Amino acid sequence: MAPQLGKPPRTLGLSLAILASVMLFTLLPLLQVSIFFAVQYRFSQVNLPVDPSSEDTAAPIAIGGSAGGVPDTALIVQIALGLGYLPLAVAAWRGRPASIRKTIMAGVILLTLATALMTAVNLSSAPTVQNGIDSGEDLRRGLLISRTISSALIALYVVWYMNRGPARAFYRGYYLSAPDKPS
Repeated sequence: MAPQLGKPPRTLGLSLAILASVMLFTLLPLLQVSIFFAVQYRFSQVNLPVDPSSEDTAAPIAIGGSAGGVPDTALIVQIALGLGYLPLAVAAWRGRPASIRKTIMAGVILLTLATALMTAVNLSSAPTVQNGIDSGEDLRRGLLISRTISSALIALYVVWYMNRGPARAFYRGYYLSAPDKPS
């Protein structure tokens, strides 16, 4: 009879998988949205002095517009996905319920596919004069591609590690009994 072992601990690899996915699917999107809103706020606070009696001030050529050309619905979806992934990650960190192992894998795969789809849409659309053409287009394309690659790598790591024995034992809550040694 095999000795009874305690509850399996959360391993370092499992902790890294959960933390990396939280950083990529929660913290990064929320940071992007908060930076976008900070830039929008700063632009809205710009006061252009227009005094007709002064010779050194000029009327602005154009006012208004959007700093990033991102629709509000895209920002709301990004916030919802980022905040929606967080409870899954907290449950995966706790290890309960046992089905969270498969749920977190499905969530990571779906978010990675959504990231890849949004990247493909953004990269396939040609810049227009109405949206503005700037010198940061190459940087934006590079960042989109690197985010998609990092999403795929983290998703592969999460799925791989969640299917390893230590992670399965952690979510199951017990070790499988060791096979009896032949005599």
